[in-house]
Amino acid sequence: MKKIAVIIFSLFLAQGVSAQSITFTVPTIPGEIEKSEYANYTLPAMDCIEWLKTHSPNDPRRKEVSEFAVWWLLGTPDVRIELNTAAAEFENRNLLILLLGGWAQYAIQYKSDDQLEGCLAGVTTALNYYVKYKKELGKDKGAEKLLKMRDKGTLKSYLEELMPK
Repeated sequence: MKKIAVIIFSLFLAQGVSAQSITFTVPTIPGEIEKSEYANYTLPAMDCIEWLKTHSPNDPRRKEVSEFAVWWLLGTPDVRIELNTAAAEFENRNLLILLLGGWAQYAIQYKSDDQLEGCLAGVTTALNYYVKYKKELGKDKGAEKLLKMRDKGTLKSYLEELMPK
């Protein structure tokens, strides 16, 4: 009996998740706003980043969702990202946006300016996406390099070396 209840509950959850992705509305980018007003868009930006993490690179809404996320990332004073280009050698633009988005999620969730941990969270977000959608994204030399380091357990120390002193 418990197994049946778990299966039914799982089916309802699955329906809810698919319905949620169908009803996801991309926020509208407002005109020029003050830096302090970006805080009003933090939750929608986090929703967009989460959406980007869970949807195919071929989803037709990806460009619009990415535009909002990047708009927020570039304007918000609440997230400080000092990115060394060696940590972002991704050939695919989707992976770079996910790196920045994962970093921002870390910074907002933990209210932290820790550049190493933020960068590690961002790179991990991008690598997880790459592994999941590698077939659709195609081979990415930068991602492959960072994946090897992650698998050897040297990714964090590599990123630490890249951090501004």
